Amino acid sequence: MQIETKIKDLIKKVGPISLSRYIEICLWDDENGYYTSNQVLGRNGDFITSPDISQVFGELIGLWSLSFYQQFINKKSLCITELGSGRGTLLKDAIRTICKVTNNKIDPVITILEKSERLMTLQKENLRNKDVKWISDIKALSIQPQIIIANEFFDALPINQYVKSNEGWHEKKVTIKNETLCFTLDNNIWVPSDSIFSDFKTGDTLEYSEQTVSIFSNICNHLIQYDGVLLVIDYGNISGLGDTLQAVNKHKFESILEKPGQSDLSSHVNFNLLREIARKKNLYVSPVIEQQKFLLELGIMERRKSLTKNVSSDKAKIVNSEINRLIDPDKMGSLFKVIAITKNKRHLEGLN
Repeated sequence: MQIETKIKDLIKKVGPISLSRYIEICLWDDENGYYTSNQVLGRNGDFITSPDISQVFGELIGLWSLSFYQQFINKKSLCITELGSGRGTLLKDAIRTICKVTNNKIDPVITILEKSERLMTLQKENLRNKDVKWISDIKALSIQPQIIIANEFFDALPINQYVKSNEGWHEKKVTIKNETLCFTLDNNIWVPSDSIFSDFKTGDTLEYSEQTVSIFSNICNHLIQYDGVLLVIDYGNISGLGDTLQAVNKHKFESILEKPGQSDLSSHVNFNLLREIARKKNLYVSPVIEQQKFLLELGIMERRKSLTKNVSSDKAKIVNSEINRLIDPDKMGSLFKVIAITKNKRHLEGLN
């Protein structure tokens, strides 16, 4: 059964459904979900992530992880966890770099939070001969200090949207009109529990992801108990204001309600909300830094010089184009933000 038919049947049975329910079905339906049935990543898919653009991205994250480990953990094992690893490209490049600069004296223990069987297959291929554990619940993290990487992870989690009226917040839901999917506002009033949502005006839209709050909160609890760090790299904003939900199909934007299950659905991460959750738990929160500044601080230009030295002009042109895409303010440099959470205040490379 096609996803659109499933969604319409569900609405006819239970009434209008939340956006998060709609997104969950579109992305994760067992038979026809976007992540369970499509080739979604890379140049031939619907979107391409930073690790697949340039090897330098994963290399710098690997060096950043190693630096944190050597300064603040330095236990027997270097434990790296990635949330939603895609093809496993970031980890592949990061681990190769760590092993190279340490002369194979450190072989990281890897954990991946993943629920897509298709993506797990790709990850196993890219990370073969490595010590990898796959988990489907963040609570299954091992009881050791973890360096947790969330690159373009939280933006893919389902969200709900709420619109401010004179009476309060009304949830935006998905319904049917003339056999066509459309949006409607619920009559009930939703009361947000987080204080950052108190200064909005009538007509404003806010987005709230219960899954993001749950996973992020559990990671914070892990940091409190076992130490480590969470590094979040994602496109997002600090205000949490506005409708940012978007659908991408073959690298082009589509309507949210068209072709359910055939497009990637994502939204901007509310970094202000992440910051508030962590601070309420008395954790240290780094400044929110643009990806451009973060990668420049980590030495991306120096790495570019080494990769373009003694190579053909065509090869150098490709390397320069890839790196420019990561740091150009008009591409990924400004839209993508970086933040880190740790147990207590520390000097974090590129985030001071």
